[in-house]
Amino acid sequence: MMKENIILVDCDGVLCDWEYSFTQWMHHQGYKTYDSFMYDVAKRFNLEKPAATKLVRQFNESAAIAFLPPLRDAVYYMKRLNMLHGYRFHCITSLSDDRYAQRLRYQNLDLLFGRELWDEVICLPCGADKNEALEPYRDSECFWVEDKPENAEVGKAMGLNSILVAHDHNNYYTGTVPRYWKWKEIYNHIVGL
Repeated sequence: MMKENIILVDCDGVLCDWEYSFTQWMHHQGYKTYDSFMYDVAKRFNLEKPAATKLVRQFNESAAIAFLPPLRDAVYYMKRLNMLHGYRFHCITSLSDDRYAQRLRYQNLDLLFGRELWDEVICLPCGADKNEALEPYRDSECFWVEDKPENAEVGKAMGLNSILVAHDHNNYYTGTVPRYWKWKEIYNHIVGL
């Protein structure tokens, strides 16, 4: 059964440009980019995995998380989906379990997109899988917009209409979930254009 007019969205890499902001933050911390084409933070900055994980968590729990820019044309087309087609959004984000970081995430989303778009913002611990958070939407046929192929595939297996936001870090993906670079393409897919 379709949950009427609800679109499920990830945040980082879907709504907001986390990668750009994190890279800038790392440079301000004195870290040098070693391979700008690598999505993996440890490889991008030539760090051990535990140190990279700690830095991601530190960034996600810093004030910087309240100032992420929007990803590409997300604001324009999400507002069109809301205003012209009545869609509301549920955001599922693996940000942090820190309540202050979560408040900053809400603030950033409200500032960029407007409060009226959000029915729900679900913040999971940093790096957490989204299986459990997606479970209430099983077999609902809701659209699920994500940038991580594994999460898009999980949604598809649960009976969601998964859409993958294209990035260099997921260009290896060869599965059946549609992959789009721009939100304009996502918009057209959702409204059937």
